Amino acid sequence: MGVVKSILATLALACSCSVAIADEWIAERLRGDVLQYERGNWVTLERGDVVPDGGKVRTTGTGRVDLVRGQESIALGPNTQIAVRDAAGQKMTSVIQSSGIVTVTAEKRNVQHFSVQTPILAAIVKGTQFTVTYSNGLAGVDVMSGIVQVQDSIHDVVVDVTRGQSAAASQSRPLKVEGPGADKAVFLIGGVAVPAAAREAFVSGVGVETAAAATSGIQVTAGAGNTGVTAGVGATAGTGATATAGAGASAGTGVTATAGASAGGGNLNVTAGAGVGGTGVTAGAAAGTGGTSAGASVGNGGAGGTAVNVDLGPAEVSVGVGGGGLGAKLGL
Repeated sequence: MGVVKSILATLALACSCSVAIADEWIAERLRGDVLQYERGNWVTLERGDVVPDGGKVRTTGTGRVDLVRGQESIALGPNTQIAVRDAAGQKMTSVIQSSGIVTVTAEKRNVQHFSVQTPILAAIVKGTQFTVTYSNGLAGVDVMSGIVQVQDSIHDVVVDVTRGQSAAASQSRPLKVEGPGADKAVFLIGGVAVPAAAREAFVSGVGVETAAAATSGIQVTAGAGNTGVTAGVGATAGTGATATAGAGASAGTGVTATAGASAGGGNLNVTAGAGVGGTGVTAGAAAGTGGTSAGASVGNGGAGGTAVNVDLGPAEVSVGVGGGGLGAKLGL
């Protein structure tokens, strides 16, 4: 009976040791010079060494190493430094990346349980394979499989990056996504959902009111004499819409129209023509992905009124000023 108890105790001890070892990160496939921080010094990391919770690992220009734990791995490229932290209570593993290239293979779970954090952005996953690079204030994420939630902590921007896509951000440049389907990405900017087509306008502060709700927005301001009217309209991507806004304006001898597109492309053309006894002015300006404004002024308009047309590719804005009122109309 004593022999049986001894065997059972030995098996139990072996199982407990296996569990403990499975929870540790083990250095494998080590090449070149790899160092681990121990007791205030950087010492050589050998194949099979354990990297404890909170442990720091650094590679030189010739070094590479894979840290493996069960089915998960953290691969360090040359000139890379990380610290690994496991929050047991939250079941979250965090890789704090100071520099270099880190490729993570995380097992699939139903909750986010793995993150890589740089001074610019963080990549958080439920299970996927992705690479994070960080150097000289520029951070990037490339996704090989699955979905990675990327958070730009500098500019308060969050977006999901999918297989084949990449995302990048820096101190001066907010998070941006490139690759297949990037035009369909939806960014969370300051807590507001913004489609990819309106991202540039939103982060630059142009057309914020309309960019948050539409892939394109237009703002028209018109003044007749000393009285001005402002109308802002936007249209959801993939749909056609017509919006009309009008307000009364006192008659005057001059009309000024300014049109700005929060997101768009092609050419922005503004045409202003006076009614009876007036003159006509045409102005054009190139419109990029950000906001662009163009203006045209007409003086000495006659009783017939003044019309201003703005051509934004698929969108057209018309502003009319008569003797007793002003109207703005948008067609998409």
